[in-house]
Amino acid sequence: MTDTPKKTLTITRKPTTPSASPSGPVQRTGKRIIRREELPQVQRAGQGKPKSKPPANAKPKKPRKPPAPKKQVTPPSQLKLRELNDRLNAFRVWFDFHPLAIGIEKDIFRLVNEEQFPGASKKVVQKLLRMHVNHGVYLQNIQGGTDRYHLDGSPDGTITDYQRQLATDTLTARLQGKC
Repeated sequence: MTDTPKKTLTITRKPTTPSASPSGPVQRTGKRIIRREELPQVQRAGQGKPKSKPPANAKPKKPRKPPAPKKQVTPPSQLKLRELNDRLNAFRVWFDFHPLAIGIEKDIFRLVNEEQFPGASKKVVQKLLRMHVNHGVYLQNIQGGTDRYHLDGSPDGTITDYQRQLATDTLTARLQGKC
């Protein structure tokens, strides 16, 4: 780099002198300026250009086909739930919706482990058990029954009055909801 100073650029206006050009409005040739206020009413309404007709040799457009209905995809957990329910229906206590023993979940887990049910997770077992014990027939059997049973049919414990009352309340709430 050099240490010599550079010239600075200065911009100065030209001096204003009376010119020989006319002082009237500027005339432009070939251009026409139209303001919105000066537009005719018909054109301002949004008519615009008329649509052009399609050429005579153009192919007509085919109507759109409605989309094909999507297939109902059953989640794998739902499939495992059905398989496990089918397997448990082999037990008379489960099939007839007899009141189940407290802690039956452990017996179901033992059955799942012994028979090596692939994919029968804790969540699937709990969902199946919840669906089973909330079934209307099961709740009616709780109301009228006295004993609880294991899957093999052996009795284990009795049904308390509180549990009967809870089943009755659940059934009446369902009946009132339907009416």
